Amino acid sequence: MNKGYIKKFLPKRLLPRLLLIFLVPLIIIQGSVIFFFYDRHWEKIVNRFSNIAGNKINLIINQYEKNNLEKAKNLASELNISLLIVSEIPKVFKKKSRLERKIQQTIRSRVDDDIKINFQKEFVSFFVPIAQDFMMINFPRKYLLSETPVIYILWIISTSLVLSLIALLFLRIQIRAIYRLAKSAEEFGQGKKQVDFKPEGAMEIRAAGNAFIKMKRRINNYIDQKTNFLTGISHDLGTIITRIKLRLELLENKRETIQIKKDVETMQVFLNEYLDYSKETSIQKFEKVNLFQLLNQVIESYKSKNSKIKIKCKKSLSVNTDRNSLYRIIFNLFENAIRFGSLVEITAKKNSKNIIIEIEDNGPGIENEFKKKIFKPFYKIDDSRNLNESGSGLGLSIAKELSKNIRVKINLKDSEKLKGCLFSISIPFKN
Repeated sequence: MNKGYIKKFLPKRLLPRLLLIFLVPLIIIQGSVIFFFYDRHWEKIVNRFSNIAGNKINLIINQYEKNNLEKAKNLASELNISLLIVSEIPKVFKKKSRLERKIQQTIRSRVDDDIKINFQKEFVSFFVPIAQDFMMINFPRKYLLSETPVIYILWIISTSLVLSLIALLFLRIQIRAIYRLAKSAEEFGQGKKQVDFKPEGAMEIRAAGNAFIKMKRRINNYIDQKTNFLTGISHDLGTIITRIKLRLELLENKRETIQIKKDVETMQVFLNEYLDYSKETSIQKFEKVNLFQLLNQVIESYKSKNSKIKIKCKKSLSVNTDRNSLYRIIFNLFENAIRFGSLVEITAKKNSKNIIIEIEDNGPGIENEFKKKIFKPFYKIDDSRNLNESGSGLGLSIAKELSKNIRVKINLKDSEKLKGCLFSISIPFKN
C-alpha cells in the first residue's frame, strides 16, 4: 500500500499523534481482554449455570413423574424455584440475545427439545409439556445470567476513560511547552519584541528551550556588535565625507571638481544604504493603514520632477499591517522603478484573499535569468540598468527582508502595459 495514501488519514499535529500512539494500543488491549473474557470466561459461566438449571429441571420433572405435583412443588420450593401448571404458553416472547440463545440451546440439549423458554426482567420461565398442560418452572434470572462480567467491562472502560483524560491533560502541558518554544522562535525570527521566554515541560523540552535562549543571546550580541561596528564606521566616514565636501566647495568649479562631488555624493548614498541594511528590521505594531495616503506619502518623499507618476487606488482602501515596514517596502520598489523609468504607475486593488499593490515602469526591464538574483544583497544588473545611476544594490534586499517579517509576498514580472518591470506586493487579509 502506498505510504502517501496512509499519511492522508494520519493527524498532522503533535497532540493528536500522541493521543493516537496512546489510545490505539489501549483500545486494542482492552478489546482483546474483553473479547477473550467474554468468549472464554463468560460463556463458560453461562454454560455452567445452564447445566445446573437443566439438572434442576430434570430433577423436578422426575419428582413429578415418580410421585406427584405436590412433591415436585416442595422440591422446587427447597431449590428456591417456583412451579406452576398452566394450560397454555404466553404467545409474546421477546427477541433473545446471544447468551440467551446459548442458554436455550444448552437447556434443550439436557432436558427436552420441545421446552419453551421466556426471558423476563426478573425471572426466566421454562415451559415443559406434560399431558395436555405445561409445567411452568420459574428461575430467578441471576441463576442463569451473571451481571459481574458487565460490571467488569464497565469498570475497565470507565477506568480507561479516566486515565485517558489524565494522560490528555499531561500531554497538553507538554505540547503547550513545545508550542511556546516554537512561537518564541518564530517571533524571534520575525524580529518581534518578545516577552521573557521561560523553558517548561519535560527535561528534553527544557533543554531545547535553554538552547534556544542561549542561541538568541548569541545572535542578539552578534547583531548588536555588527550594528555598532557599522554605525561607528558610518559616523567616521560621514565626518570625512563632510570635510571633503566643504573643501570641494572652496575650490574652483572645474570639471574634475564637479565629478569628485558626484562621487562623494554617491559614497554618501552607499554609506546610508549600508547603515540601513545593517539595522535590525523589527516590527513595531500592526495597525489599520490607509493605502491611498501611504502611497501619496511615498511619492511626496521622493520628489521626482523628471518622471510621470500615476496612482490608481481607492481612497477608502486599507489593510492591517506594520505601517513603517510597508512604507519602506513600497518606497524601495518605487525608488527602483523611478530610477530607471520615466513613467511609473502604482495600482492598489483588492481581491477575495489579498490586497495587491503593483508598481510598474517603462524602463529597460529585467531578463528572466536575473529576476531571482536581484533580491540578493549588493547585486546589480550592469547590462540592463544604467551604470551612471547611484545605488548599492541593497534596496530590493531590504524590501525582501521586510516582506518576510510582515508576511507579504513580492513578485516580479514583465509589465505588459508599460513594457518595463512590474513589482507586485501581495498582502493577505481576513474577511
